[in-house]
Amino acid sequence: MSRYRWIPALLLLILFAMRSTACNAQDPTIGVAASVKPNAESVAGETSQTLSPGSQLRANEKVRTGNRGQADLVFIDNTNLTVGPTSEVLLDKFVYDPTGSSGKVVLNATRGTFRFITGKQDHRVYAVSTPYGTLGVRGTVVEMKVVPNIVRKAHPN
Repeated sequence: MSRYRWIPALLLLILFAMRSTACNAQDPTIGVAASVKPNAESVAGETSQTLSPGSQLRANEKVRTGNRGQADLVFIDNTNLTVGPTSEVLLDKFVYDPTGSSGKVVLNATRGTFRFITGKQDHRVYAVSTPYGTLGVRGTVVEMKVVPNIVRKAHPN
């Protein structure tokens, strides 16, 4: 009978390991809104919510600001992103690797002004996409303005 005493302990250990892994997999939070001025919202699929300080951010969420809006976002690796007025950015992909360079941070800036300051990860893991191309970040601070493509008609004169 003594040779089977380890079975309950092994089952208990497996249950704790499974619970720990499930909890880690269910935490999709990649950062928070540190400060927000009026007219800032996050959009996930068909659902939108007004951003306020402390609002959680998740991957594949879009952040939009209105005419006077501004949102300062801080991610779990201490990356800072300021989204200026009349701007829109998709928090496309965020994988945090605190021990190496296998993380990945991809932001898709579609319009407006942005200030991006890298966090603790290797600079090679950051990429900022725009309608005109992708920026590979090699420094620590990037400021950019994305404007819609303006089509001008030729005048006959």
